This record gives sequence, structure tokens and C-alpha cells, in this order.
Amino acid sequence: MSDQTEQSYCEPWIEGKLRERLLVYKNRYPSFKMERVMEDVLTWPPKAQRWAPYMKDKDIKHLNRSYHKLQSLRSLASNEHL
Repeated sequence: MSDQTEQSYCEPWIEGKLRERLLVYKNRYPSFKMERVMEDVLTWPPKAQRWAPYMKDKDIKHLNRSYHKLQSLRSLASNEHL
């Protein structure tokens, strides 16, 4: 996935602040995979990226659920559930 290595945050401070915010969430929910959210934020437009470090718990939870829902749909589509 070479295109992911080319992606970057629109401003350098966002990655550090986002990582700090997600670590707080991960301390409460140890099984949470923060890299998934960080990769997702890379695809967001600049305005949304600037907002990302200030997400509330419910926003992070929604992103995480969306990821799991997508994985379930992929599994169903490829008949991995059988």
C-alpha cells in the first residue's frame, strides 16, 4: 500500500495531538486499536483533520464501530462466515 505512506496530516501538530487523545481512550479501552483511527483520519479533508484531536469518546466509538461493521460486511460478502 504505497499510497498510505504518501499520505500525511495537513498540519504536523495533528498527529501528535491525535495520538495523545487516542492514548487516553486506549487506557480506558485496552483492546482499542488506535492505528485504525489514525489511518482513517489521514483520509479526511484538512478541516476535519484539524478537528480530530478534539474528538469526544462517542466520536471515537462511532469510528471504531464503523470499522467493525465494514469488516462484518466484507466477511459476509466473501462468505467467510460459512
